[in-house]
Amino acid sequence: MSDSLFAAFDIGLVFALAFGLGLWQLIAVRRSIRRDRARGDERD
Repeated sequence: MSDSLFAAFDIGLVFALAFGLGLWQLIAVRRSIRRDRARGDERD
C-alpha cells in the first residue's frame, strides 16, 4: 500500500470515528432531553 493511500485511509478512519462519536452523543442527549420532559409532564 502506498504511503499516500495509507495516510488517506488513516485520516478517513479518524474522521469516521469522530463523526460516529458525535452522532452517538447527539442521540444520547436527545434521549436524555426527551426523558426529562416526560418526567416533567408526570409531575404536573
